[in-house]
Amino acid sequence: MFIRNCWYVAGWDQELAPGALLSIKIIDDPILVYRTDDGDLVAMEDRCCHRLAPLSLGRLEDGCNIRCMYHGLKFDPFGRCVEIPGQDTIPSTARVRTYPVVGKHSWIWVWMGDPSLADEALIPPAVGYDDPRYILRHGNIDYAANYQLINDNLTDFSHLSYVHANSFGSTELWARIRPLIKVIDRGIRVTRWVGPEDQALKPDAPATKRVPDITGPTALFSTYDYLVPGVLLMYSAIYRAQDMPEDRVSWPDAEPIAANFTSQALTPMSETETRYFFSWGPRSVEGTPEMADGMFKVAQMAFAEDKDMIEAQQRIINLKPGNEVLTTADVGPVQMRAVIRKMIKAENGDMAGAPDATPAVLDAVS
Repeated sequence: MFIRNCWYVAGWDQELAPGALLSIKIIDDPILVYRTDDGDLVAMEDRCCHRLAPLSLGRLEDGCNIRCMYHGLKFDPFGRCVEIPGQDTIPSTARVRTYPVVGKHSWIWVWMGDPSLADEALIPPAVGYDDPRYILRHGNIDYAANYQLINDNLTDFSHLSYVHANSFGSTELWARIRPLIKVIDRGIRVTRWVGPEDQALKPDAPATKRVPDITGPTALFSTYDYLVPGVLLMYSAIYRAQDMPEDRVSWPDAEPIAANFTSQALTPMSETETRYFFSWGPRSVEGTPEMADGMFKVAQMAFAEDKDMIEAQQRIINLKPGNEVLTTADVGPVQMRAVIRKMIKAENGDMAGAPDATPAVLDAVS
């Protein structure tokens, strides 16, 4: 099940050149995205209304129209058929669906639900390439897995101790540290402090090697919002140990030694296919292009580790779905699934929603 009244990432804004046709499946709907000669983005159903051939196999004409290359029907950016070869009369039903589309924060966002509800204010505030505060690198990978499994992975970082021991250099002590998690509008917020006594990272871990000339004990701070349908916006920083607040919850008042930001977005293509977009990079004040390149290599290694595990998990679920035994580390996944479930129910007319099916983990940590 998917949320429809939501912005989904279709691709990288800077990678879609005029004349190029981007085809992607979003929540089981084939979508075509292109840019007109005037620079305007267009998103429409990637399916000709005549014989249902994909319009992404067509060509851009007149700087803004799409010609289906099966039987030649031509459609304008509003989805209206404006030409049928050999036929003067064009039926009013000869049209394809179009979608609200916006280029923002280096991503192309498509609204898959009721167009009248498409509010640009609901686009998650990712950090894009036009933000001078960071030096970013980006990529995307495809998973043969349901997006909710990847959501679970990104809302419970206890797996870093085991899946990412080689890439991020996390020790098994990392899995024992519980973050603060709270529900926010359309998602959850996760905040974590790791002190020097926690020994949660190996001495040569990438998180500590990225910045040279660090002397004395340090603390790690990270906070991220995880928003529907699966957008992670995370700020991470290294602080001097004495700058860590006593409550290990509050934001620090001091300037960090180094900081970075990652924006990540999941686009469910089907129940068992997901495209994962991500960017990551250091602050410009202490970062360099070489540092950003190094961080990106670590990210690629880590995301490949996640992909192997989650796709294997999906294969087991496909063989025989079963009940899960939850732990106190599952607060994030449980709360995020509840946010998504309630939004889907609301779209289906159930404004009150049903009770959460898995409250046990919340009881365990209350």
